[in-house]
Amino acid sequence: MKRKKIVLAGTIVCMLFGSVTALPQEAARGSQQVVYVSAAKRATTTTTQSATKGKKDTKSQKKVQQNKKKAKKYIGKKLSSLVKAIGKYKKLSKAASCYYENEYDGIAKYDGFVVYCHTENKKTWIVDSVE
Repeated sequence: MKRKKIVLAGTIVCMLFGSVTALPQEAARGSQQVVYVSAAKRATTTTTQSATKGKKDTKSQKKVQQNKKKAKKYIGKKLSSLVKAIGKYKKLSKAASCYYENEYDGIAKYDGFVVYCHTENKKTWIVDSVE
């Protein structure tokens, strides 16, 4: 009777934690099915997936830093030339300028950084700073 309780307890552990460790002798004695799941293999798979994701994150972070560095070279130049160099921004917010009379201030949001700009003659956006 104790063996059945141990196997039952092992089955419950399997359901809760996803692994069963049973000795081959115990399996040979009974007619029950034994499933072996390697916790080490699961951990290796998880590590591999995490490492791959980490590489993708590193690549995207590197691209963000490169684009930010390029954007800083366009301070004082037209926003349209920056867009040609690194691509279109995600969103451009604008409001009446506090500094320039009858002009606008704007915030162009890219992935990982922000470009602050203002208008000249209410048409041309000029890059002020990159953060």
